[in-house]
Parts: sequence; structure tokens; C-alpha cells
Amino acid sequence: MSVESRSGVPDLICPLCKGQVVASSGCLSCHLPMRDVVRHQRTARTSRGQALARGLRVRVTGIVLYAAVVAWCAHQLPTSLPFVVPGAVLGGGVLHVWKGRPWLGLLVFAIVVVVVPALFWPSMTTGLYGDLTGGR
Repeated sequence: MSVESRSGVPDLICPLCKGQVVASSGCLSCHLPMRDVVRHQRTARTSRGQALARGLRVRVTGIVLYAAVVAWCAHQLPTSLPFVVPGAVLGGGVLHVWKGRPWLGLLVFAIVVVVVPALFWPSMTTGLYGDLTGGR
């Protein structure tokens, strides 16, 4: 956030108007005191680093989580893969990992893995009912 001035001393940027602030007076156009300008400069630097670390942590967690779900389903329930893999790619890959939206990715994954197969339940029950009644 700081810009090097011609004298080599870093100038500060006002958080309100984004103009340069002289190191001794504060922002004259916004009437913002110097201590607020300096406090915002420190907070902006640390929050940027924290946001980057959080974003990286969210994405790595998403890769590990959805890869583990697909691997477990491939090992234990291979017939569920036509629903789990698209849910993991759409919800986990696109929304959680690429866009960084973990809750929306989890919701889309749950819809694809739970709700979409539930749409096929009526067709499965008609075959089951026909088998139980002997076709009557």
C-alpha cells in the first residue's frame, strides 16, 4: 500500500480517497488523522497475507476432501460413481477449489449425490412392486 516518494521515504495511501498522504500531516482532503492512515496500512498488509493463506487452505482442503470421497466411493460403492464423480467435479472442483466457495460446493455436491438419485426412486419402486406382486 505504500508508495516510494522521490526522496526514498515511503509515502502512505489514504484508505478513503486513495490519495498520497504526506508523512507528517495525515490526509488533508479527507481530514483523516495520521494514526488512522498508518493503522490501516498495517492492517491491510496483514489481512492480505491472512486472506491468501485462508484461500490456499480452503482450496487444498477441498482437493483432499473430494478426492477422498471419490476414492472411498470407488472402493466401497462403485455403482455410485456416476453420481459422485460429477458432484465432486462440479461442487468440489469448480465451486470449492476453483471459485473458493466451500459451502456452496458442498451444497451442490449434496444435491447431485443425494437429490438426483432420489429422482430415480419412483422408477425403482415400480419394478420392486412388480416383483413383489408377481406382475399383477
